[in-house]
Amino acid sequence: SETEELFKNPIHPYTQALLSAVPEPDPEIKKLRKRIILRGEPPSPINPPPGCRFHPRCPYAMDICKREEPPMIEVKTGHRVWCWLHVRK
Repeated sequence: SETEELFKNPIHPYTQALLSAVPEPDPEIKKLRKRIILRGEPPSPINPPPGCRFHPRCPYAMDICKREEPPMIEVKTGHRVWCWLHVRK
């Protein structure tokens, strides 16, 4: 996605966690931000887990995340995400 769109509307849980770790110097804005703390260790890039590679640390992981890689979903023109949370049923 475009940089501005990515920062304004992070869709994937990993992107949300990553952006929540960016320091915010303004104390008023900092109070409003939700910091996402990821639990566990990052998976091995040499021997990744089955399914979504982020599922071991994802706070929203579902059973399907552990079994199958998510498909690419275009949530807006030019803004794509690979995440089972955004698959329309």
